[in-house]
Amino acid sequence: MGVETSDKYKLYILLPVRIKDEFEIRELHPNIIEVHLPRQKSRRWCIIVFENKEKLQEALADLKKVRINNKSIKIRPYKRGDKNSKVVKSKGKAKGSAKQLLELLKNIT
Repeated sequence: MGVETSDKYKLYILLPVRIKDEFEIRELHPNIIEVHLPRQKSRRWCIIVFENKEKLQEALADLKKVRINNKSIKIRPYKRGDKNSKVVKSKGKAKGSAKQLLELLKNIT
């Protein structure tokens, strides 16, 4: 009884406020069957999953009308590898390269 969760039934949404938990997103529409949240506490985006194309289209029409703090929700189709749907990489700068790290590890053992 598993639900197909291919990328074609997923949406990327960006809210104008911080997302507290998964249930807050599920309250936006009854057709949402799964919510994927990033691990950051300051998250404002998530991926939502629908059972089929019809339910996705129905929810999309309704979500376009939703306003939070008088601001709309930004909605995009989810595409794996799309720069707008990826988890943002850390801003910290690594010192050295992967090759240098491997060389150090070889010298230790």
